[in-house]
Amino acid sequence: TMWSVLKALPLTLEIWFFGIAFGLLIATGLTWLRASGYKLGEYFTRAYVFIFRGSPLLLQLYLIYFGLSQFDFVRHSPVLWPILRDPMYCTIVAMALNTAAYESEIFRGALRAVPVGQIEAAKAFGMSA
Repeated sequence: TMWSVLKALPLTLEIWFFGIAFGLLIATGLTWLRASGYKLGEYFTRAYVFIFRGSPLLLQLYLIYFGLSQFDFVRHSPVLWPILRDPMYCTIVAMALNTAAYESEIFRGALRAVPVGQIEAAKAFGMSA
């Protein structure tokens, strides 16, 4: 069984890498939206994080792969259907969305951990907020 596991390692690492990379991009946008002070964006981000951190990744994968393919507009879409008909791409999408929720909370916590004195010092040097 060890050889079977080792044969699956390249695919596992590929899914992990792309899930983390796309999740990082989404998390950066979510963190910016949450820290921007725009109330609607903050509510959206809080709801996103609540849903994706509060539900199991396997359930998210099932909903993306089996749930979204039920809709005609997805099956007839030239953009969505090539992505959502392939199980590997659905796995990467689910991993990226789930990872983005966790990473955006990590980034938000890091931003909040910066002491006020350092922010004031940066503003004194002419940096923006």
